[in-house]
Amino acid sequence: MAGVNLLLTLVATVLCVCFAPTAAGPGVPEIKAYLNGIDTPGMYGATTMFVKIIGSIGAVSAGLDLGKEGPLIHIGACIASLIGHGGSDRDRRDIITYGASSGVCAAFRAPVGGVLFSLEEVATWWRSALLWRTFFSTALVVVVLRASMEYCEDGDCGLFGEGGLIMFDVSGISVRYHVVDLIPVVIIGIIGGVLGSLYNYLLHKVLRIYSLVNRYAFITSLFASVRDA
Repeated sequence: MAGVNLLLTLVATVLCVCFAPTAAGPGVPEIKAYLNGIDTPGMYGATTMFVKIIGSIGAVSAGLDLGKEGPLIHIGACIASLIGHGGSDRDRRDIITYGASSGVCAAFRAPVGGVLFSLEEVATWWRSALLWRTFFSTALVVVVLRASMEYCEDGDCGLFGEGGLIMFDVSGISVRYHVVDLIPVVIIGIIGGVLGSLYNYLLHKVLRIYSLVNRYAFITSLFASVRDA
């Protein structure tokens, strides 16, 4: 068993090192950088996508501590980039935004979560048209996922279909939720919202002070240069 895990890890490592070093890591920081105006060459090519898919399968099969959301976001962005290849730079960035949100949706089966991820974490320049297009993309992903899960529930996917299409779960435990469970969820949401608002408020104040300090330093240096002249 240890030998098989070592072989799978070695395959994933060799593919990343020799064929697509850009496939190493989650890829989410590079996507954020590209969508905010920084060029990230080689991040969305076909080779990177295939190495990312095969490497992720090998790493997960080997039992490595690997999250599914990062690779799926990167894979979604690669597919979107290949589909939108040849368009304008703005259209390509929009399509990569759709792909990244679809990756989040595929990881958690949450279409609204994919839209919010793109809105809050990925794209700085956001337009109203992106909202509906991104939601339409994630809605299509949910439909495809649901249809695939229905097919896998018949036992046609082996162990991979036991816990759903994406969740990497082979247990037969069924979780039931009750109305009372909403109370701690609401409380946690309120606490998180208050703390997030407080953080943004304090950050705004700190940036204001930082701007005033920089302005004072600039004026001081300007007076000093005039005086020396």
